[in-house]
Amino acid sequence: MIVLGLIGRPDVPLCHDAAACLVIDGKVIGALEQERVSRRRYAPGEGPEGAVRALLDSHGVHPSEVDAIGYAWAEDSEKVLATETDIPCGVHVTDRLTETILPTLAGELGTREIIFFDHHLCHAAQAYYLNSCAKADVLVADGWGGDGSTSLFHVDNGRFRLLERYDKCWSLGMMYGAAAVYARLGWFGAGKFMGLSSYGRTSDMRFMSFDPVDASFRLDPRLRGSLAAGRDWDRLGEQWLEAYEASVFPYTPSSANPFDYAPFAADVQSTVEDLGLGIARRLRSLSGEDTLLLSGGVALNAHLNRRIALESGYSRVLGTVAPNDGGTVFGAAMLAEALLGKAPAPLPADEPPPIFFGPPVSTAMIETALDGQGVTARALEPEELRATAVRSLEQGQVVAWFEGRNEFGPRALGARSLLASPRSRTTLDRLNRIKGRESWRPAALSLTGDGFGKLGMEPPVSGLSDYMLCMHMVGQGECERAVAGVHVDRTTRGQYVAEDSEFGALLSAVGEASGLPALINTSLNIKGEPMVLTPDQAVGLMAKSPDVDLLVMPPYAVSRS
Repeated sequence: MIVLGLIGRPDVPLCHDAAACLVIDGKVIGALEQERVSRRRYAPGEGPEGAVRALLDSHGVHPSEVDAIGYAWAEDSEKVLATETDIPCGVHVTDRLTETILPTLAGELGTREIIFFDHHLCHAAQAYYLNSCAKADVLVADGWGGDGSTSLFHVDNGRFRLLERYDKCWSLGMMYGAAAVYARLGWFGAGKFMGLSSYGRTSDMRFMSFDPVDASFRLDPRLRGSLAAGRDWDRLGEQWLEAYEASVFPYTPSSANPFDYAPFAADVQSTVEDLGLGIARRLRSLSGEDTLLLSGGVALNAHLNRRIALESGYSRVLGTVAPNDGGTVFGAAMLAEALLGKAPAPLPADEPPPIFFGPPVSTAMIETALDGQGVTARALEPEELRATAVRSLEQGQVVAWFEGRNEFGPRALGARSLLASPRSRTTLDRLNRIKGRESWRPAALSLTGDGFGKLGMEPPVSGLSDYMLCMHMVGQGECERAVAGVHVDRTTRGQYVAEDSEFGALLSAVGEASGLPALINTSLNIKGEPMVLTPDQAVGLMAKSPDVDLLVMPPYAVSRS
């Protein structure tokens, strides 16, 4: 059975993170975000058709072979057929939107019907099917999804139960996103805002609170403005902005100095951590389960995830490669498979974390991209190629790393990365020039298990650290060994990398040369653009960025002629 999972509507201007997933007989064959194809970051107002075509073409699947399509947001039109199933929140089936979502593919597909699933259920299904546990709780928190902003699920051998769902007007994602806007970092600036929070000292202000006993939310009574009088979903972002301006220093969203907002950011960060931790404890009290899965955009907050892993009472806390909206395509495809065919199983326990879902890249594609581009490319054996990269990194240079199928989601995890030694702030400055990043923003480290130990770090959290989704404290006396990769609060968003992977072999080689198997790892893109997808885009980035010293695309080491 061949199934597509989709998210993204070209007729909805506020839609973002369009993506597609291809599942064959219950196994994920590939997944791709639309932004990587259209080259518009976050793919605002786009459907997933470009991603669908790229996936089908790269895996030799004709559109007529598609048996089912799942969509990760429930369509509630009166013209939609609601089917009787035991899937929570209902299932809706229609062919009315096929030409809207897939305008040039609709006539070629093997089915025109699209199965619409609850958005938060798709988040939960993604987390479940991309992990190996038969039973688990799932906490989904984002801006909103259908009729709620936070959902608590329990899954038992593929059977999902919705335990509780909290109203959109108590949205953790909206509170945090509006705070990023207030601090002049933009609606997509949540990651920057989390980094800024480390520079501030917290006060006793907690903008929202949650009581895990009765599942009640409350606003801090010191908040002023219309938000305190009554929350209106249609104006909730504006209401939060009004409340921030009326209630917190600097009482304006127009300061040019980001550090003016650092104390405010620290209070908002503490608020979301307390909220998330309280909700996790509530979920555990309802189910008695020992394993928790995290999904939804709020699960990108690495400080929050660390606290949940350490303090919630769960023995295991796991995430996925893409807890944001794009990742819901995995859940939509798997739910469609379960509804119409044989129910898929969670991952086998001995499989590595599922990360690399992009289209395959052949040596011929790389050679075509290199031809006539004004670069010097040398084909090297794997060990010599790694040694060349290590020499460059040890000299303080920046290496663009392009290897195999690209990672899915917003984190660079070793397939499309810009790499640098963490020992030099000067090298970090060069990286920031390439990325157009503010100098105050933290850099993340990728490390082997040995690297975690040598920096005196808290051990990696299986299921979180693999995806760069957990913050880790660095040992007090070890910060200088990785000064450019440790933030002002002595933390790093560390990615655990297994030594038996290609990226892990590079880190091990770095460790042999420097004594520390760790590198700064940030996504292979320049400001305003999505991560590189194809070899020609990688060569183009190098051409535009004089601070990139070496491009590695196995088996080639590429330098400027």
